[in-house]
Amino acid sequence: MNREKIQAFLALFTATFFWASAYIFVKQLLEDVSPYMILSLRFSFAAIILVFIYNKKLLKINFEILKAGIIMGIFLFGEFFTFTVGLQYTTTSRSSLLIASYIILLPPAYLVIMRKRPSLSDIIVSVICMIGVSFILGNNLGSFHIGDIYCILCAVDYALYIVISSKYSKLYDSGILNVLQVSTTAVLSILSLVLIGNNRFSLSPADSFQLIYLTIFCTTLPFFLILYGMKHVSATTSGVLLSLESVMAAFMGIILLHESFTPNLIIGGAIVIFSFILSEVLPKIIRN
Repeated sequence: MNREKIQAFLALFTATFFWASAYIFVKQLLEDVSPYMILSLRFSFAAIILVFIYNKKLLKINFEILKAGIIMGIFLFGEFFTFTVGLQYTTTSRSSLLIASYIILLPPAYLVIMRKRPSLSDIIVSVICMIGVSFILGNNLGSFHIGDIYCILCAVDYALYIVISSKYSKLYDSGILNVLQVSTTAVLSILSLVLIGNNRFSLSPADSFQLIYLTIFCTTLPFFLILYGMKHVSATTSGVLLSLESVMAAFMGIILLHESFTPNLIIGGAIVIFSFILSEVLPKIIRN
């Protein structure tokens, strides 16, 4: 494995950790702030930071990259809207594990968007990863409720976003794409706030820290890392590595929010990690 690929893996893993920690911070913020206000503040501040960082590169924007960034932003908004709103109605571990089902949606998403049939190794890895997620869920699903519906919709959006991002990140500058997708999400978040009208907002010092953390470490930085990583690894490998977010978030929920712990979590987490390793090894075995 070359140095560039190792750096891509590290970038994706770091982004995964920060996104996993977002479950904890968003869940706590929802006690004092509406989900629509969280989305608006989080992505508006992130967009301002990114515009400041990449202001010189923005002069290179043309119609094609503008279209790509807006498309990515639409799917990104759908993902984070369903995630943030859905987290009001369920636990962090349940939410993260339901959203992790996106991994099984990657092959069909790849087929629809890339117009290319996923390889046998892609399908096998996705199925194994989903088996791991099923172990993690165990008998904890119970009856579906509105929070679960939001989480499943988030999983669909997540799968589509990963494939679309993988496609465009290889064609255009990641910095410009980052500005465009986050700015699009910010605009759509503000529109949702205005249209829905739920602007509940009461920030304590702890809430302010959580919002700053979400803006910098769970929004601005991860998208840069993800777009960099996706330049050098496949969409399926990216998706499997990012699926570790569910395992990390579940453990964080157990440790920090005292949510229930089951042996299935250990078994399922091990299977998810194994599927990531397999995503790199299996294609070479099949080719040989």
